[in-house]
Amino acid sequence: MNFELTEEQKIIQDMAAKFARNELEPVAAELDETKNRDILKSNLKKLAELGFMGLAVDPEYGGSGAGTVAFSLVMTELGRGCASTAVTTSVTNMVAEVIQSMGAEELKNKYIPPLCGGEYAAGSFGLSEAGAGSDPASIRTTAVLDGDSWVLNGNKLWISSGEYAGVFVVWAVTDRDAPKGKGISAFLVEPGFPGFTVGKDEKKLGQHGSSTNELVLEDCRVPKENLLGGLNDGFRIAVAELAGGRIGIGSMALGIGSAAMDFATRYVTERVQFDQPLAKFQAIQWMIADNCTRL
Repeated sequence: MNFELTEEQKIIQDMAAKFARNELEPVAAELDETKNRDILKSNLKKLAELGFMGLAVDPEYGGSGAGTVAFSLVMTELGRGCASTAVTTSVTNMVAEVIQSMGAEELKNKYIPPLCGGEYAAGSFGLSEAGAGSDPASIRTTAVLDGDSWVLNGNKLWISSGEYAGVFVVWAVTDRDAPKGKGISAFLVEPGFPGFTVGKDEKKLGQHGSSTNELVLEDCRVPKENLLGGLNDGFRIAVAELAGGRIGIGSMALGIGSAAMDFATRYVTERVQFDQPLAKFQAIQWMIADNCTRL
């Protein structure tokens, strides 16, 4: 098997590395300390202009069409510079991909170009609930068809980018009598829809620059045509189409770990003990070698 990157992939990787080094690293600490969303949104816009918000999305809808490997490379480099920006980029890419994969043509044309082009600062997934985190089949949010609208009621928790997302993929139960996981559907919800409210920003141990919010849906009216995929097919979308998110978050984690090792290896050449740099001690060399091997 040939693991060599293509020339296009090398160019994209280099672009992402330079962006992370020049744009993200200088403001990452400030973003983490202040939660200044203007800093985040400014860099998200620049990333969209580079084509990084739709890396595996067809150019017909404004994407780059560069593929999954390029997506992974970009996420790794962005993770080196700023985890908050990287996770927002990853989720936005996945929202665009899910709409491309499951949406009707009208939905693709309406929502994907603003995601890829930066008109929307981000995209967001509304799946998790208080009693349905790792067990998404247990969601309790409901959707009932009323004329030409779906009426959604429920609460979503721990939703990345809730404060500034331009479109949300929201899951709700559409058949309460169906077996667990079989009566769930997915919808595209805009923040301006009646009955939709973005709640508090959660306090977290890390990634402070990325908002994580509660979503409140109180008789939220969603156009009938904003059903994503087939009726009662939402659980399959959640477990299958979101698998790409593992690639994004895994790649981001690799970038964060690599940045940590870069910091550590610089430090041990500068820190002197017993009249020599720490890098001269074999035990330290082994620790660095072992951790680089794990990465």
